[in-house]
Amino acid sequence: MNKAAAPLPSSNPAGIAAWLMLGIAWLCFLIPFPGLGIVVGWPLNLVAFILAVVAMAKGGAGKGIVQLLLSLIVSPLVYFMGVVVFAGAIGAMSQPSAEIRADPDSATETATAQAAAVEVAARQLYLDYQANEVAADVLYKGKPLLIAGEVAMIQTDLLDQPQVHLKAGPIEQVTISGLSKDEAAGLSKGDAVIVACMGNGMVLGSPVTRDCALQ
Repeated sequence: MNKAAAPLPSSNPAGIAAWLMLGIAWLCFLIPFPGLGIVVGWPLNLVAFILAVVAMAKGGAGKGIVQLLLSLIVSPLVYFMGVVVFAGAIGAMSQPSAEIRADPDSATETATAQAAAVEVAARQLYLDYQANEVAADVLYKGKPLLIAGEVAMIQTDLLDQPQVHLKAGPIEQVTISGLSKDEAAGLSKGDAVIVACMGNGMVLGSPVTRDCALQ
């Protein structure tokens, strides 16, 4: 009699899908685009966790335990790395100018610039850049601005310089750079502020500024 062929190891689609979801989630964490990690990355990581549990239920603990542990332990580390990369990119693009002004009439020039500053809400500034970056640069980049908004986050960049983010939507933000440490230290999340800044264009999907001061 012919011996019955040994059964081939069954594939585990849930485990394979968990690996795929983890890979995409980590990619979203590392891409320096505002909100991508939170809106897309973490939900995908949750799906990977659930798929790992399903794989373990169908094929035993060894079939999904690695994916489950990675989603719980490694994913937060990858997300933190992505945050550091994003903060560094913003900081590098938004550092205040090191130019020293020696003109005796600089105080008068500063007052004149403030008087001619473009008044804009953080939300409107964000929407204008999303609608047309080129047109928004004409309006705001290199121009003195008075930006009104609500403080969403207070942190430091990779160079340990203060960096404040104004709320421009549910997850959208405008980056404020150049505040002194004393100014930043006096702020709290949710504060309504007006800051005088120089427009500095858009970086990674969000408007950025330089040389800012609280009004």
